[in-house]
Amino acid sequence: MKWMKRLRLINWHYFYDETVEFGKQTLITGKNAAGKSTIIDALQVLFVADQRQIKFNAAAHDEAKRTMINYLRGKIGTDRQTFVRHGDFTTYIVAEFYDAHKREPFVVGAVIDVFGDQDFEPEYFILSGVRLEELEFVGPSGELLNREAFRRRYGGSGRNRAIFERNKSTYQRALLARMGQVHERFFRVFVKALSFQPIQDVRTFVYDHILDEQKLRLDLLKQNFEIYERYKQELAELERRRDKLLAVRERYQEYAKWRDIVLEQDYVIRRLKWERVREVLAGLEQELRRLDEKLEEAEGEIALAKAKQEEAREDAEAALQRWQTHEAERRKKELDAIIRERANSLAELRRRLSSAVDRLGRELELLGGLAGWSACDGWQWREGEREVLERVRESLAAVHGRLAREERVEGAVGAALAEAGERLADLYQRAVIAADRVAEQVREAEERIADLERVIRNLEQKKRPYPESVERLKAMLEARLGQRSPVWIFCEEMELKDEAWRDAVEGYLNTQRFDLLVEPRAFVEALSVYEWEKWAHRLEGVGLVDTDKERKYLGTAEPGSLAGELEAPHPVIRAHVEHLLGRVMKAADEQDLRRYRTAVTNTCMVYHNLVARQIPKRHYEVPYIGAKAIARQLEMRRRELEDLRARRERLAAARRELDRWAERLRDKPSLYAALAEQTALPAELDAVKGELEAAEREREALLASDLFGQVERLKREYEAWRQAEKEWGARYDQWVRRQAGLEADRRHIEEQAGRQRQAAQEAEAEFQAWRLEYGPEAENRALARWEDAVRQGLPLARKLENWENNRKGNETRRNQEWDALRELRRQYNMEYGFDGPVDSEDNGAYESLLHDIEHLNLPQYREKVEQSLRESEEEFKSHFVFKLREAIHLARREFDELNYALRHFPFSEDRYHFEVTPSERYKKFYDAVMDPLLLERGSLFDHLQEERVQALHELFETLVRGEAGDVEEFTDYRRYLDFDIVITSRDRRTRFSHVLREKSGGETQTPFYIAILASFYHLYRSGKTVRLVVFDEAFNKMDEQRIRSSLRLIKQMDLQLIAAVPDEKMQHMVSEVTTTLIVTKQDDRCFVDLIERGEEGAVVDPAAGVGAEEDVERELSSGRGNGGREEPVPLQETLF
Repeated sequence: MKWMKRLRLINWHYFYDETVEFGKQTLITGKNAAGKSTIIDALQVLFVADQRQIKFNAAAHDEAKRTMINYLRGKIGTDRQTFVRHGDFTTYIVAEFYDAHKREPFVVGAVIDVFGDQDFEPEYFILSGVRLEELEFVGPSGELLNREAFRRRYGGSGRNRAIFERNKSTYQRALLARMGQVHERFFRVFVKALSFQPIQDVRTFVYDHILDEQKLRLDLLKQNFEIYERYKQELAELERRRDKLLAVRERYQEYAKWRDIVLEQDYVIRRLKWERVREVLAGLEQELRRLDEKLEEAEGEIALAKAKQEEAREDAEAALQRWQTHEAERRKKELDAIIRERANSLAELRRRLSSAVDRLGRELELLGGLAGWSACDGWQWREGEREVLERVRESLAAVHGRLAREERVEGAVGAALAEAGERLADLYQRAVIAADRVAEQVREAEERIADLERVIRNLEQKKRPYPESVERLKAMLEARLGQRSPVWIFCEEMELKDEAWRDAVEGYLNTQRFDLLVEPRAFVEALSVYEWEKWAHRLEGVGLVDTDKERKYLGTAEPGSLAGELEAPHPVIRAHVEHLLGRVMKAADEQDLRRYRTAVTNTCMVYHNLVARQIPKRHYEVPYIGAKAIARQLEMRRRELEDLRARRERLAAARRELDRWAERLRDKPSLYAALAEQTALPAELDAVKGELEAAEREREALLASDLFGQVERLKREYEAWRQAEKEWGARYDQWVRRQAGLEADRRHIEEQAGRQRQAAQEAEAEFQAWRLEYGPEAENRALARWEDAVRQGLPLARKLENWENNRKGNETRRNQEWDALRELRRQYNMEYGFDGPVDSEDNGAYESLLHDIEHLNLPQYREKVEQSLRESEEEFKSHFVFKLREAIHLARREFDELNYALRHFPFSEDRYHFEVTPSERYKKFYDAVMDPLLLERGSLFDHLQEERVQALHELFETLVRGEAGDVEEFTDYRRYLDFDIVITSRDRRTRFSHVLREKSGGETQTPFYIAILASFYHLYRSGKTVRLVVFDEAFNKMDEQRIRSSLRLIKQMDLQLIAAVPDEKMQHMVSEVTTTLIVTKQDDRCFVDLIERGEEGAVVDPAAGVGAEEDVERELSSGRGNGGREEPVPLQETLF
């Protein structure tokens, strides 16, 4: 066995350097927050190592907030400081054990370097054959050895004698081995014992502390079942492929039947077409002969009509000559020509007269509108112009009235119209000039509007409009001076105090408002830039202030001067204000001016050098000084913009009006000259009327004379011959058209006959091609259908139509069968990766494949399927079922041993017993697996109607087909068992599962400790392991009897107890333990005192005076090592 003797803590929380001694049963007590749990947590760091598993101050449960870094630095949390330790330092937690079997000590420890940035690096070590007091932690300089130095000092003792490890997992494995090959469940049980949590579920406790998980491998079972499934699928796949290929064969046979029917019908149709074409050709040749006879008749009729028409034409021409050469007829034609010419002249004169009247009417309307037109921008009537226009309009109105009545116009009308034209021409010139002048005014207004809009945009962006020369020079200076000096515009850098004096200040300064200023140190350079650039950039007139010399004026302004009305925080600007306005005094009125050498009133009257002068308004009407100047400028510019826009609209309207009148007055002299000429039209009209009336009277007299009767007779004779000529011409045309129609018919029939001869050759060729392609055998089969066609008493055309319609239906059926066949082939190829020809006319490739499948040894495949199933079943039975049953048997044996121990270690009057029963949820599987007749069965799955065989079958299916979670559930042998703790007290038996629901306090705490002790006893089954059990805040809800019973049980189990207990429980425990330690805290420092040693002494080793192992065991029992007492450990000061 291995016993823990001592624990040394250096720089651990409030422990500076403290050595704690342990007996076989050790109690640690003290007031709250004295440091009891600090010792327990140090043991966690030492024995668990992995901070993911450690739970500091475990007895506080979920309220614990301690961390590793807080323990290392010693967190205080007071106002004066946060930690006991600061900067870089090293912490040691070292425990000494005694191995009674090997009769040697060994040390387990942790050395931790802590750094100022809150980081830390732990390293764990196990040193064999070394006592705690033999280790040196302090170097020659008097300071603690750091991690590297400690490892260099003790790490060279040999691989088996000294182990240093930074990897926590590797350290845990080494620690378990050094503790006597303890199971890794030690860490979980150790932490759970510290963090007391009553058992809420017995199964969870059993899983965590008693029964280990065992993985039952299913690889071979699944592999055999997969082979079975594969063979089964392959057999089913072969049968499916055979069925699909049989479907392809059946579909091909159906397709071939309809293909042959269509082929035979094609023979009949081709032969019928040939016969039909020959029949049509015979009819066309007969029609050609008939048309030839009709054409011969037409030629005779055409020749007769042509001769008669020519004879009538000659007689008509002779009659026409006699008629046209008669004297009366000739005079009639002359008179008709004169009448037409005079009528046309009369109509033209009236048209011109009407046009002149209309034009005069429009001119009257124009003159009336012009006389009533009032003046507009750019146009004013001159004196007497409107009266002259009115007289001209009256003259035109008189002319207009006479011309409208076709009356002659008397007097000097032409001169009056010419004068009117000249006057209107003068008005036209004036209108054009006025329109151009107004257009220029519109353009100027638009330019000014654009300038104002730009200025307003700049003002809205707080940019004042300055002369371009000012802005150019400012930009040049800013670019040259850069960060060395700002460039100021004078008016922007000051503010007016009283708006009443704005006009006076603005007007007095005038252009000086735009002076540019720079820092005094930059003036010389700025002046050079100005001089150099002034001509190239047209910078004349810009003021650049000598701020260097002007500094002397700062603070020189006289009280009451105009400078007092300006605020300028910057001294450079203020100096310029006082220089310019510091001696310009404010006068109350014009009379007050005379009191000063230089003064100004708020109405802008200036008095200087004995001269008074009013400042021009243009000098101050646009404000520039201060922030309010922008608002006032905006207001002024917006008002000006609004006025300008209204003026622009007014000017634009005037221009349109002037343009309209100029257009209407254009070319008036030429127009009025033409109107003057047209006043002679009524006289010309009267002359033409007289000539027309004379010609009409002469014609009427000629038509009434006897001489004209002879003319009428000659006319009728001519018309008769002309009628005969027309009739014979019509007859000629009729027969010519008939001849053309017959010739066209003949050409058409000839073309048809030619096509039919070609069609006959093609039909014969197609028929012969069929015979050549399919041969005599196919023709013999088709002749039967031909005989059927011959026997039908129908015309050839009807027969052909019937056979073609029937073939179309059969072709549709054939194509449907073909498409279905191709789809079956395509599906087969895609499903099985076969490259058979989908569009092949024969079915050879698929027939060959079907032949191969039909001749496979399918019974052999079925035997493979059955064999693989048997192998899967055998693996299920021999591996899984039997190993599951074996695991359950071993679990029961494990609990038998545990219960054996519990029977021999009764707890007071109570006895505890773990009850293991088949799980209610998995009972059917449990009964099937544990069935003793299982070995005698042949196949597990014979007689499926039996309940247990059905359960095995369900379990088998779950394992080979189930999801991962299901497989994990059913392969855990612990699932098949239910667990409970039976408490026997005298004659009463109680199940712990019932106690959980009904009771609390000590009655529920006791099973926890019993179960934990049983877990440790189970872990320490070997006699060569440690026996350590650690509790924090132990037995706090138990009564006196249960506490004593628990401590006696620990002794009976031969376990080494270390327990932190509350003060109030000490009186019930002291008599049952060997060692009592009291932890005290004073001024952020903890101490441990060994107050009392019980009857059984502390753990000793042979070096202390005992030479044999049995003597050591006696010493552990008697507590008399080293004379029965031990020197008290002196108080150790800090090592730093």
